[in-house]
Amino acid sequence: GQITTLGEINLDSNDLTGTIPTELGMLSNLIELNSGNNRIEGTIPSEIGQITTLGGITLSYNDLTGTIPTELWMLSNLIALTLVDNTLEGSIPSEIGQ
Repeated sequence: GQITTLGEINLDSNDLTGTIPTELGMLSNLIELNSGNNRIEGTIPSEIGQITTLGGITLSYNDLTGTIPTELWMLSNLIALTLVDNTLEGSIPSEIGQ
Protein backbone atom coordinates (compact mmCIF):
# COMPACT_ATOMS: atom_id res chain seq x y z
CA GLY A 1 0.00 0.00 0.00
CA GLN A 2 0.91 3.64 -0.27
CA ILE A 3 1.02 5.98 2.70
CA THR A 4 0.71 9.28 0.84
CA THR A 5 -0.83 11.10 3.83
CA LEU A 6 2.18 10.60 6.11
CA GLY A 7 3.15 13.94 7.70
CA GLU A 8 6.42 13.16 9.49
CA ILE A 9 9.27 10.68 9.15
CA ASN A 10 11.75 10.54 12.02
CA LEU A 11 14.37 7.82 11.61
CA ASP A 12 17.11 9.63 13.54
CA SER A 13 19.96 7.60 15.08
CA ASN A 14 19.01 4.15 13.85
CA ASP A 15 22.23 3.05 12.12
CA LEU A 16 20.36 2.86 8.81
CA THR A 17 22.35 2.10 5.66
CA GLY A 18 21.63 2.31 1.96
CA THR A 19 20.34 5.24 -0.05
CA ILE A 20 17.40 7.63 0.23
CA PRO A 21 14.57 6.20 -1.90
CA THR A 22 13.31 8.43 -4.70
CA GLU A 23 9.77 7.29 -3.80
CA LEU A 24 9.83 9.75 -0.88
CA GLY A 25 8.87 12.34 -3.49
CA MET A 26 5.39 10.77 -3.60
CA LEU A 27 4.67 11.68 0.05
CA SER A 28 2.81 14.85 -0.87
CA ASN A 29 1.78 15.71 2.72
CA LEU A 30 5.18 15.26 4.37
CA ILE A 31 6.09 18.20 6.59
CA GLU A 32 9.19 16.87 8.37
CA LEU A 33 11.90 14.47 7.22
CA ASN A 34 14.57 13.50 9.76
CA SER A 35 17.01 10.73 8.88
CA GLY A 36 20.05 12.16 10.61
CA ASN A 37 22.71 10.23 12.51
CA ASN A 38 22.68 7.15 10.30
CA ARG A 39 24.97 5.72 7.64
CA ILE A 40 22.88 6.65 4.61
CA GLU A 41 24.99 7.07 1.47
CA GLY A 42 24.63 8.29 -2.08
CA THR A 43 23.02 11.50 -3.23
CA ILE A 44 20.01 13.44 -2.04
CA PRO A 45 17.26 12.59 -4.56
CA SER A 46 15.85 15.56 -6.45
CA GLU A 47 12.38 13.99 -6.02
CA ILE A 48 12.34 15.31 -2.43
CA GLY A 49 11.91 18.72 -4.03
CA GLN A 50 8.45 17.63 -5.23
CA ILE A 51 7.17 17.62 -1.62
CA THR A 52 5.99 21.22 -1.49
CA THR A 53 4.68 20.83 2.09
CA LEU A 54 8.16 20.15 3.53
CA GLY A 55 9.08 22.51 6.34
CA GLY A 56 12.13 20.69 7.67
CA ILE A 57 14.76 18.34 6.30
CA THR A 58 17.48 16.87 8.50
CA LEU A 59 19.99 14.53 6.89
CA SER A 60 23.00 15.37 9.05
CA TYR A 61 25.71 12.90 10.08
CA ASN A 62 25.38 10.51 7.17
CA ASP A 63 27.61 9.62 4.23
CA LEU A 64 25.81 11.68 1.59
CA THR A 65 27.75 12.86 -1.46
CA GLY A 66 27.16 14.99 -4.53
CA THR A 67 25.43 18.34 -4.70
CA ILE A 68 22.32 19.65 -2.99
CA PRO A 69 19.51 19.29 -5.57
CA THR A 70 18.36 22.65 -6.90
CA GLU A 71 14.76 21.47 -6.36
CA LEU A 72 15.26 21.81 -2.58
CA TRP A 73 16.01 25.52 -2.90
CA MET A 74 12.58 26.02 -4.50
CA LEU A 75 10.59 24.62 -1.53
CA SER A 76 8.67 27.69 -0.36
CA ASN A 77 7.62 26.14 2.99
CA LEU A 78 11.12 24.98 3.92
CA ILE A 79 12.19 26.55 7.22
CA ALA A 80 15.13 24.30 8.15
CA LEU A 81 17.58 22.37 5.98
CA THR A 82 20.21 20.63 8.08
CA LEU A 83 22.92 18.72 6.23
CA VAL A 84 25.80 18.85 8.73
CA ASP A 85 28.71 16.38 8.44
CA ASN A 86 28.26 14.84 5.01
CA THR A 87 30.55 15.04 1.99
CA LEU A 88 28.42 17.35 -0.13
CA GLU A 89 29.95 19.66 -2.71
CA GLY A 90 29.02 22.59 -4.87
CA SER A 91 27.74 26.02 -3.99
CA ILE A 92 24.62 27.51 -2.50
CA PRO A 93 22.79 29.38 -5.26
CA SER A 94 22.09 33.08 -4.90
CA GLU A 95 18.49 32.51 -6.07
CA ILE A 96 17.44 30.86 -2.78
CA GLY A 97 13.86 31.72 -1.92
CA GLN A 98 13.12 33.62 -5.10
